[in-house]
Amino acid sequence: MLGMSLGKLLVLAAVILIVWYGFKYAARVEAVRQHLRAEMRRRGGAASGGARRVPPRPVEDLVKCQRCGAFVASQGAANCGKPGCPWGP
Repeated sequence: MLGMSLGKLLVLAAVILIVWYGFKYAARVEAVRQHLRAEMRRRGGAASGGARRVPPRPVEDLVKCQRCGAFVASQGAANCGKPGCPWGP
């Protein structure tokens, strides 16, 4: 009834090997992650993933150029290079 042929034994062995090496791979990946986290903490990175917090940039208003349709900063806008640009020569 539960006859074990050579083909079934080979498939069972292959499945067992795949699962075994899968767990070894997952353990290795986790060990590398822990090592990288420890290294980031040692170098002074933040506890949450090791990323340093960057202060946000100030927000600037944008206005649409009537000539080309591009949005440019309202303060300090430069000439787009097209004739008739409203922001200088």
